[in-house]
Amino acid sequence: METDILANLKVIAVEEHITFPSLLSKISKDNHSSKIFEARSLAPNVGYARSRSTAVGEKRLADMDCGSVSVQVLSLAGAVNSTHAPGQEGVGLARDINDALKTAVSTEPARFKAFAELPFQDPSAACKELRRCVEDLGFVGAMLSGSIGGDGKYLDAEEYDSVLSTFEELDVPLYLHPGVPPAAVWDKYYALDNKPVISAAFGLAGWGWHSEVAIHLLRLVLSGTLDRHPNLKIIVGHLGEMMPAMMWRFDTVFNPPSLFGLQRSVTQILRSQVWVAISGFFSIPPTRTLIDTWGVDRVLFAVDYPFMEIEGTRDFIQALGRLVSSEDLQKICQTNAEKLLKFKA
Repeated sequence: METDILANLKVIAVEEHITFPSLLSKISKDNHSSKIFEARSLAPNVGYARSRSTAVGEKRLADMDCGSVSVQVLSLAGAVNSTHAPGQEGVGLARDINDALKTAVSTEPARFKAFAELPFQDPSAACKELRRCVEDLGFVGAMLSGSIGGDGKYLDAEEYDSVLSTFEELDVPLYLHPGVPPAAVWDKYYALDNKPVISAAFGLAGWGWHSEVAIHLLRLVLSGTLDRHPNLKIIVGHLGEMMPAMMWRFDTVFNPPSLFGLQRSVTQILRSQVWVAISGFFSIPPTRTLIDTWGVDRVLFAVDYPFMEIEGTRDFIQALGRLVSSEDLQKICQTNAEKLLKFKA
């Protein structure tokens, strides 16, 4: 019976990463994010990720088959991205990254799709590049890791309205992915004296990453940005970046919505405009909370490859199949992504 669960699915994983060292080497190593990643490089799982992060060849395909993953949606790995490069240098770097992503997808177009890299620091250029990636390269959306340039600029600022409107017009989602918290936040919250490795784990995957995405998304909600852009579709990963447990609290504190200048309640906005990927959080209790609070139609599957080892994927899907109906399992693993990203696995 359990074998049939997987046999009847074409699993789409939506947060699967690749990196291009030769391109990213153009970014100054003096920036805050690069320094933090130097400490993170000492973590024990980095070797596994590095051995798989730069290619889309036989090793990646074999890993996908091992985890019964039919399609990976590729995105740039890591928090150091084109927004860390100044001016036209950043614009050109984003274009080069997207051309590299297109080359990667073209090796196995039935098994790979891509989220674009955008130079958000230049809203006009970001709009132009998003159009190119969607209309010419066939990408299914775009991803932003962290704040823009790592300096605490978020998309609720009015200067980014044109970018968000372009996402609406093209009807593709924006994936808000973790990045290194801004330097001032890092120094105050996460930097433990003489403990760089622990600080990196604390400020990144252990806590800070998830808090930063939740803050970014809530800024978009509470600022009225998502009310101004009601057709904007957003994805966040990692089982909702700690927010599912807060849904009741949101509607208790931000009530009535009109008192806070909102047209809808916080949870109405989240449930209607935000999709949530599992992203390698292969644990049933918080997954149950996500389904109960956000609704099964807004849940997507992801491994977070290569930062999460793919070997646990099949066991987790089997366990999830014992929690939800076969119809709902297919939604989570396949059809929700097909509808949102507009392709068939």
